[in-house]
Amino acid sequence: MNILITGVNGIVGNEIANLLSNEKKYKLFLFTSKKEKIKKKNINRYYQDLAKPINYNFKIDTIIHCAAKNPLSLIGNNPEDMYRTNMKITKNIINFSNKKNVKKIIFLSAMDVYGTIKKKILYEDYKTLNPNLYGKSKILSEKLFCKKNNKFKAICLRIPGVFVSDLTRDRPLIISIIKKIIKNQNVYIYNSKKKFNNIIDAEEIVKFIKVILERKIKNEIYNFSASRPIKFIHVINLIKKIFNSQSKIINENSKKNSFVISNKKIREHFDFEISTTKKIINRCCKKILAQKYKFA
Repeated sequence: MNILITGVNGIVGNEIANLLSNEKKYKLFLFTSKKEKIKKKNINRYYQDLAKPINYNFKIDTIIHCAAKNPLSLIGNNPEDMYRTNMKITKNIINFSNKKNVKKIIFLSAMDVYGTIKKKILYEDYKTLNPNLYGKSKILSEKLFCKKNNKFKAICLRIPGVFVSDLTRDRPLIISIIKKIIKNQNVYIYNSKKKFNNIIDAEEIVKFIKVILERKIKNEIYNFSASRPIKFIHVINLIKKIFNSQSKIINENSKKNSFVISNKKIREHFDFEISTTKKIINRCCKKILAQKYKFA
């Protein structure tokens, strides 16, 4: 099975590619923004500016589309440029896929599509409220990928911040908290008694990707986050325990809404069991423990 992965210069795309490369039945084609062409075992790297037309002739069965300009890449740029670039990327992926008879696209969308969230439980049919331009680019990309006249079928996964073991950045929120806990610094939190499952990791994403690769799919959009939400204070205490930290937890008052992400739709449609919030936190923290800490 030939799989094309975009965004492998990013942390999430790179982790997904590394995990899938362990499976001999997959031949990976990785689009990189670095001008290199490397062929190694079942991995082939090719330079591609995704904002320009894709002219490679290799046969691809499935595309895992992780690439996107995001608010963190706005240094020296404006949001309109980010939006326009993301839409160019989407259209180029679609044109290539239709031209080369790609069968499936797995698109990593984001919770940013919802904008301001005022609900306690977030379902896929929640009406978006003032999303930023990044969120708007994801919404329109979803619509374009799921158009009926495409030759492929698309699964759009609305994911929260991905929990990675790279501590050189401060996102998602859980990473900045872990860095403080490791350093035994005070941790300021709000809505500590509200339940939390706003988390996923590359290992869970790949587990689901493998399911999609083996099944017939139809165009659909899914929330994809950890199962079994737990109180946020329990999340923090679990992390403290793993790192044997002396950090003090300080509760702050906040009017910010706290919500739980519903993943009922994806579980029911695929009979897929998503790892629990506690399990994902445990395994990600243990990966961090197993490496030397490198902070930004």
